[in-house]
Amino acid sequence: MPVSLVSMPFKDLRRPPIQLGILKRCLTRVGIAARSHSFELMFMEHLHSRTAEADENERLSMDDYEQIAFDAFMVSLGDWIFKVPPYAESSREDDEYLDYARSQISEEAVITAIQMKRFVPEFLTAAADEVLAGQPRIVGFSTVFQQNVASLVLAKILKARDPSLTIVFGGGNCDGPMGAALHECFPWIDVVVRGEGERVFPEVVLDTLAGRAVRPHPGLCYRVDGQSVVVPQVNKPQVPMDEVPTPTYEEFFERLERSPLRAELWPEVAILFESSRGCWWGAKSHCTFCGENGSLMPFRRKPAARVVDEILGFAAQYKILDFVAVDEIIDLGHIRDLLPQVSAAGCDLEIFYETKANLKKDQLRTFYSSGVHAIQPGIESLSTPILRLMRKGVTALQNIRLLKWCAEIGINPEWNLLYGFPGEPPEEYSRMAELIPFLVHFTPPSFAPVQMERFSPYFERPAEFGIELTGPMPQYKFLYSVSSEALSNLAYDFEHRYLDGRDPETYVTGLRDAVDRWRQLSEDGPGYLCYRRGPGFLTVEDRRAGLEAADYRFDGIEAKIYLACDAGATADHLSKQFAMDGDEELHAHEIEEYLDDLVQARLMYREGNCFLSLAIPITTASTASETRWEMDAATACLMAT
Repeated sequence: MPVSLVSMPFKDLRRPPIQLGILKRCLTRVGIAARSHSFELMFMEHLHSRTAEADENERLSMDDYEQIAFDAFMVSLGDWIFKVPPYAESSREDDEYLDYARSQISEEAVITAIQMKRFVPEFLTAAADEVLAGQPRIVGFSTVFQQNVASLVLAKILKARDPSLTIVFGGGNCDGPMGAALHECFPWIDVVVRGEGERVFPEVVLDTLAGRAVRPHPGLCYRVDGQSVVVPQVNKPQVPMDEVPTPTYEEFFERLERSPLRAELWPEVAILFESSRGCWWGAKSHCTFCGENGSLMPFRRKPAARVVDEILGFAAQYKILDFVAVDEIIDLGHIRDLLPQVSAAGCDLEIFYETKANLKKDQLRTFYSSGVHAIQPGIESLSTPILRLMRKGVTALQNIRLLKWCAEIGINPEWNLLYGFPGEPPEEYSRMAELIPFLVHFTPPSFAPVQMERFSPYFERPAEFGIELTGPMPQYKFLYSVSSEALSNLAYDFEHRYLDGRDPETYVTGLRDAVDRWRQLSEDGPGYLCYRRGPGFLTVEDRRAGLEAADYRFDGIEAKIYLACDAGATADHLSKQFAMDGDEELHAHEIEEYLDDLVQARLMYREGNCFLSLAIPITTASTASETRWEMDAATACLMAT
């Protein structure tokens, strides 16, 4: 095998590495054999075997691995675990780093990291042995998130043991200045591919195997007489989606099949697939805080039929029914054409997608019927003024409506409440804290400060937004012994201060407490707010946790008004609609007074002149089609806000 492709910890154990799967197929197309190495699995097996005979509280489990991969992500604890020789020696800086980590994450995670670090050198030796056993001439590392230091240290070991190897880095951690800095600071990296690698990486491999000097390609970093040459990156996609091959995951599943962790891990495995690249919303209105996509914002999608074939092919080949789309945002056309084809296949799939929050009810029903039972809708806030600052293109009412419809239809929305946006009105956080008791029957969020990410508008134009970037986040200086300039180029997340002197921590305490309570109620039993339809009347049962139990009956026009607010409606629109339909004639101000009474009873949410009902049907997976009233009322509501 002339090429080895490597994925290091702390990549998610439950997801086969799509980057390796795609690149291996790209090499196959040009007649080059390659071997993949899912070393995240090997590392977990190593930790398991080395602690299996230890006391129960000292055994390292998959839960411990995932704690580092996800819970401790914000301080790059996974990178620090691999900060070992020959990459770096232990020093007093390690104690400083751990003190910093303790200030941000749990002591339990820090103790786990210290324990894991003891087993890293032996693992690295075994990993290097496995790679070199195939006698490769080229070793390619895909690095995203917390894979950088692990990749650097193994690459250095490989280069020391076989100086003839060509080491290539690529992936999200190599985009833009980050890739150029990696190449300049770490001389054992021969080539860095910045941006999409489907075309460039095979060309690098062909040149190397033929004994030629590496030819320049957009974004490529390579060496001439030991000096780093950086080819400017083209800030537009270079690879059409039709050219991206279907990934192969044989190596991951072969490794999993013989793993002692198979029985525990297999039920949690989900296959990564790709149906689009870029962000169609970001291409026209880049969210101010978002650094995702980097140089690849323009949106492209795969044909629906091809995506369906890939999903069903994966399911048949690997006997897995759980899937995760790596897309930044689902293509709206795919909701119309791809998802119905998936549904028509008659398989019991579970699929995760990222999406915008301004979905219609029939789109969510299409999600559910096709197996998309979990989404990341990018809600971020329940304040319309703050959402406007973010350029999210949605309102708080639309976000709350999505949470309601997800609860009704049976979809799990994974979402965040972020705070600390430049220029945000502090009083909005008190208002959101007061709102949360209305919503405890919906899925709660996580709560976190906004990050200043490379490639985001905040990063590119901080003064325009009233902020000043003060340097990379603290963990970077403990991970990389490089100049301050190089460190700034290596970093993805940055510290900042507000030019108006604000400190968001002084005004978000109430909302943080409310979110904590919401999350606790969700675990203990959030209760419900449901309605039942009768002949000419509607009953509503309010059993939301933390609120006094109440029962309501709405007769005649009152019931119609409540049901008409499912998607949001204005009193003026309802008045006109009742007149057109020959119902009881009511003036808009009368309807508004009634709706305000429902707001006071916490059965309704009001934003401006628009009202949204909060109760859901007693059945939680309604399949009734959206009515003309719902669509017309929602349109009027958007116009009003």
